[in-house]
Amino acid sequence: MITKKQKQVFDFVKAYCIKHDYAPSLEEIKRRFELASVSTAHYYVKKLQEAGQLQKEFNQPRAIVAFGKKQTMEIPILGVITAGQPIEAVEVPNETITITKDEIGKDGKHYALRVQGSSMIEEGIFDGDIVVIRKQEVAENGQTVVAIIDENEATLKKFYRENNKIRLQPANPRLFPIYRDEVEIRGVVVKIIRNLELQLDKEKSKDKYVRRIDYSWDYRGENTKTYTHGIHTYPAMFIPQVARRLLETYSKEGDTICDIFCGSGTALVESKVSNRNAYGIDLNPLAIFLAKAKTTAINPQKLTKIYMSLLDRIGKVKDSETKSPNFKNIDFWFKEKVIAKLSKLKKAIQEIGDETIRNFLMVPFSETVRCSSNTKTGEFKLVRIKSEKLDRHDPDVFGIFRKKAEADIVRMGEFYKDAKKDAWIKIIYGDSSEDNGVKPSSVDCIITSPPYGDSRTTVAYGQFSRLSAQWADIFDNPNDASGVDNKLLGGRASKTLTHSLLSDYLNDSLDKIAKKDEARAKDVLSFYIGLNKCLKQSYKILKPKKYFCIVIGNRLVKQVRIPTDFIIAELGEKIGFTCEDIFVRNIPGKRMPIKNSPTNIVGVLEETMNKESVVVLRKS
Repeated sequence: MITKKQKQVFDFVKAYCIKHDYAPSLEEIKRRFELASVSTAHYYVKKLQEAGQLQKEFNQPRAIVAFGKKQTMEIPILGVITAGQPIEAVEVPNETITITKDEIGKDGKHYALRVQGSSMIEEGIFDGDIVVIRKQEVAENGQTVVAIIDENEATLKKFYRENNKIRLQPANPRLFPIYRDEVEIRGVVVKIIRNLELQLDKEKSKDKYVRRIDYSWDYRGENTKTYTHGIHTYPAMFIPQVARRLLETYSKEGDTICDIFCGSGTALVESKVSNRNAYGIDLNPLAIFLAKAKTTAINPQKLTKIYMSLLDRIGKVKDSETKSPNFKNIDFWFKEKVIAKLSKLKKAIQEIGDETIRNFLMVPFSETVRCSSNTKTGEFKLVRIKSEKLDRHDPDVFGIFRKKAEADIVRMGEFYKDAKKDAWIKIIYGDSSEDNGVKPSSVDCIITSPPYGDSRTTVAYGQFSRLSAQWADIFDNPNDASGVDNKLLGGRASKTLTHSLLSDYLNDSLDKIAKKDEARAKDVLSFYIGLNKCLKQSYKILKPKKYFCIVIGNRLVKQVRIPTDFIIAELGEKIGFTCEDIFVRNIPGKRMPIKNSPTNIVGVLEETMNKESVVVLRKS
C-alpha cells in the first residue's frame, strides 16, 4: 500500500512518461511537488520502487520508469570492450542490464559491454558507457562493431570494407585507423547507455558547482526544422527540442516568456505553439526581421495565392523599373547579372500589398541573396569564392528563390495549424542589458541562448547578416550593416583587465589567457561585462521565484577552457539568483565551429565546443 503523496508522485511520473516518452528527473519531481531537496524526491521514488509501482533502469539518463508501460528484457554484461588500443577479449557474464524491447528491436540475440577508452567519442560513446550489441557476424560500412583482430584482441570501431582491406575507424581525430585483411565481427552496436554516475563523479572534483550530464537532451538525429524553424539559416540556432522542453519544465500555458537573445526566434516559435506569450529581444536587425516573419502566422492558402501571382509578376518587371542597392563593394560580392536578377525579384516582392506576406517572402529573398552571392555559403564570415571557381559560379537566382519560398510556405502551413491565436509575441530591437519596455517582475520565465563569446572570434553574426540586410533595406543606410558585430556582446574590447565582476572562475581564466595574449583576455572580459549587465536586467524583469534558463557553451580561448556555465552561476548568485541546476548536452548538429586552429600551426586543430551547458537560475 502506498501513501496519498506517493500516489501523487506515481501519477505525475506516469503522466510525464506518456507525454514525453521518457521519465522526469528527480529535480523535476522536486519542483513539481515543491519538495525541500532532491533527496526527498529520491525517497518517494525509492518507496514506489519497493512497492512495485516503479522500476529503476540501470544507468539510464532518465532512470525512473513506470511498470507496465513497455516490455523489458535482461541483457548480460559480458565484460569490457576497448574504445582505444585493442585488448584481449574476455567474456565473463557477471551482471545484467534491464532495457525495453522497443529500444533494440525484437530480432536477434544481444549482450552488453562496458566501454574503456575514448576512441569513439565523436559517436557519443564515452569511457565508462555501456554498449548493447546485437550478435551478428557481418556488418555494413559505417556501422559500429565489436571486432576481433590479431587472434583474440577486441576493439570497438566503425567498420569499412575498402580496397580488399578492412578499415576499423576510430571516432576520434587524434587516433589512427586500424587496417587488416580480415577481422572477426562479433556484433553491431544497437544502443548506448550513458554511465551518468561516472560522468558526474568526474565533474564534481573541487568545483563549487556540479555539472549533471544528461544526454537525453542531445536530440541527436531529430528534425530541428519543424514549423518555421527551418526558414532561413542562422548561426548557432537554438535547438527547438531544447527550447520546448525548457518551456514545458519551467513554465506553464498562459505564462509570459522572454528570450533576451532571441536570434531568429526559435524559443518564440515554440512559445507560440505551446500557448505562451513571449518577448524576444535582439540587437541584430536581421534576426529581428526573421523572428517577426517566423512567428507571424499566415493563412497558407492566401500566402500561396499571392506567391503564384508574384511568380507571374517577376518576368514582367522591366530593368528600367528596378534599382539596385547602393552599398560598398556590391560588385565584389555579386556578379552584374545576379545584381540585375535580384533587383527584379526585390521589385516584384515590394509591390505586394499585404505587408505581412511581403515581409514573409523577403525571407526566402534574403536566403537567395546569400546563395547567389560570391561568398562561400558554408561560412559565417564573409569569405569570397576563390577566383578559379568564381568564373564558373552561375547561380540560378529565380530558381533558388522558388525552391526556398515553396519550402517556407509548407513550413508556414505547419506553423499556422498549431500556432495558438491567443498567444502574443512581441519582438524588440534593443540591448538586453538595458530597459526595453518590459516591466519589472512581469516575466514568468526567461529562456535564452546567447552568443558563446565575442563575435570577432566566435560566430560573426553581423558578417553573416550583412549582405541580406543590405539588400532587404533593413538599414536606412545599407553601409551601416557592417557595424552590427561591434554592438553585440563583447563587440568592443575592454581597454584594461581591471574589472569589478565577482567571479573567481572568470578571474582564473583571464589570468591564464593574459599570460599568453593580453589583448585576447581583454576581448574575453568585454563579453562577460556585457553578459553580467544582461543578467542584472533579467533579474529585474523576472517575477520572484521564477526561472532563468540559459544555454551556453564553454569556449576555448588560447587553449584555455572558460567555464562560462560556472561563471554565469557565480555572477547570478551575486545578483540574487540561486543556481538550481547545471546540466550538459552534446551539440550534435548546431551550425557552429567544432574545431579551430588556436596555435596557427597548419593541421593542428583543437575542439572549440562540442557540448553546451544549460544553467538554471531561480530568482529569490
